[in-house]
Amino acid sequence: MRLIFLRHGIAEGHFSFEQDKDFERELTPEGIRRLNRTVRAYRKLQPAIDVIFSSPLARAVQSAELFWSYYPEADLELMADLDILDDPRHLVEYISFLPSDGCYAFVGHDPHLTKVIAALLALHPEHDFMTIKKGGICVLEGGLWEGFTMELLLPPKIVKILADG
Repeated sequence: MRLIFLRHGIAEGHFSFEQDKDFERELTPEGIRRLNRTVRAYRKLQPAIDVIFSSPLARAVQSAELFWSYYPEADLELMADLDILDDPRHLVEYISFLPSDGCYAFVGHDPHLTKVIAALLALHPEHDFMTIKKGGICVLEGGLWEGFTMELLLPPKIVKILADG
């Protein structure tokens, strides 16, 4: 099983505890540009994805749609378990039921995604062991019973260096 975690691109404004305001924050033009660069580079490493799951928040949906434009053969699905306010254990449980031979992408938010990654790597999910930068990608390979390994952590800064170099 291959799991790809993509944090949404740079969005307008800042996190708000007023759920309606936070739900509707969209990507900035700079966020779209940077995310395009990251996904275009990642497409060279990952030729196909079975399903792209997205948080229902606007900035994540926009990021997932952009990601999907590079993988049009994939299914695209909204997933409540990727909502920033949802318990990360719900997503870990969902992953446990996915076919083990698939490649799945999850577009969402930090620290929600990093808590899921921590749980899958058998780390304590309440300890902040890493951060995924906006527009960054983390890839895990393996399975729940045999364990996962982190195959890639691709921050947007590295993509820029590679693209400019």
